[in-house]
Amino acid sequence: MKILRKCIISLSIITIFLPNVSFAKDIDKYSKSSILINQQTGRILYEKDADTKRPFASVSKIMTFLLAVEAIENGRVKKDDIIKIDKDIAKINGSSYKLKAGEEVPLIELMKGLMIVSGNDAAVAIANHIGGNTENFVKMMNDKAKEIGLKSTNFVNPNGLPIYDINNEKALPKENISTAREIALLCKYLLDNYEKQTIEITDMQTYTYDKRSFCKNNTNALLSIIPEVDGIKTGYTGNAGYCLAFSMKLNKDEKNEIDTRLIGVTLGANHKNKRLEASRNILNYGKYNFKTFKIIEKDELIGKKYIKGIEELEVILKTSNDFYQTIGLDEEIKTQVTLKELSYPIKKGDVLGVIKYYTQNGESLGDVEIISDNTIDKISFESRLKMIINNYK
Repeated sequence: MKILRKCIISLSIITIFLPNVSFAKDIDKYSKSSILINQQTGRILYEKDADTKRPFASVSKIMTFLLAVEAIENGRVKKDDIIKIDKDIAKINGSSYKLKAGEEVPLIELMKGLMIVSGNDAAVAIANHIGGNTENFVKMMNDKAKEIGLKSTNFVNPNGLPIYDINNEKALPKENISTAREIALLCKYLLDNYEKQTIEITDMQTYTYDKRSFCKNNTNALLSIIPEVDGIKTGYTGNAGYCLAFSMKLNKDEKNEIDTRLIGVTLGANHKNKRLEASRNILNYGKYNFKTFKIIEKDELIGKKYIKGIEELEVILKTSNDFYQTIGLDEEIKTQVTLKELSYPIKKGDVLGVIKYYTQNGESLGDVEIISDNTIDKISFESRLKMIINNYK
């Protein structure tokens, strides 16, 4: 979409009108917290109480998986490493990969058991292999959370099970805590950096491992009802309720100019069917009420400006890069352009201004730098004299 064509003045405001479709109000009626973002643009498309800290049960295994993938990619471990299961791992309760003491299982199969069937035992086996022990691995989890910028997230174990104080039955259990917004950011980080490694596992509807005579369906029911869904992770405990982090691929079409993906999180539903409905409603809202397109392209001519008004000193202004954004079908894009006072000399590529984009409600959509497309470092004596004169005006 071409927005700016000719000469520009500072602080100009331009509006693009798009078709009308009503915005979301009660899309998610069942979760305590939820959010939907576009992976490629980072735009938040929907949110509900997204910053309240809550336990997030087995959804926290996403971090366990991330650290496992990174350890493989960094060469610290290999995906076909054989891990021997001890008796402590074999007796871990809750959702299980049904590991038995003395078994030897490849790391990659444990990772599948972690993400597809939500094996609490698999999580601890992975943690011990990568971190040396669970305590060290939990520290790695929290360090990684800080690195990503997750300020409200804290891990106490690699699987999301509540830890009860056996000496005080009335004490609240220790649990992994985060927010819907930060879980979405964690998922975005994982998919931005390790999309192939993640989706080839989380998109499996059924996991079969013949050597262990193991076969079980993916705990993510969205996979079977929305073909474009390709992840990510379910979770449930009594305190956390039914939780889900999910993703859906949207291919380039007449509405979306690039392949893109929606990432969503729902926390705290009181039934798995309500979790499913909330997640499906959120995805449908994002799919049908937004489009992702190129707002402005790299090297688009913005206009021309003259240093000190001297015709010889003509600076050609262009955009520095393509800018894609996800926009609601009923949203208006407002554009604010600011240019610097030009001074001699100018080099090609110098940043001379910025175009900022907003919604009609003032939400920032991002910005694009305005740069010089030419160099001005050699001028005639006459133009130099004009510059001197103009400086004294």
